[in-house]
Amino acid sequence: MAQTQETLQGYVVDIACLRKYPRSELVQKAQAHSRNCGLMGHCAESGYGLVSQDGQLTLLDTHATPMVMAAVQESDLDQGIQLKVQRQMKDQEMTTQNVQEIA
Repeated sequence: MAQTQETLQGYVVDIACLRKYPRSELVQKAQAHSRNCGLMGHCAESGYGLVSQDGQLTLLDTHATPMVMAAVQESDLDQGIQLKVQRQMKDQEMTTQNVQEIA
């Protein structure tokens, strides 16, 4: 059976903040989401999602959290951090394999 893989790109936002954003403002809010907010305790603990330029939202698995946090910490940007996430099907769920910032 072949492994299913995908690569996602988008603005990284913690799930706690995503819950507060109106759908109509999702891209705008994601572009303005701050690095500091994404690294705060309760925000980081909630997990992360990616918002694409066209407003598509993808929630990331819990395995992504430490990789996302490392990428956000290493970023020179204060807001609007974009990530490329590579995922692979494992045990019937998409599991994050690699996360890197989009320059």
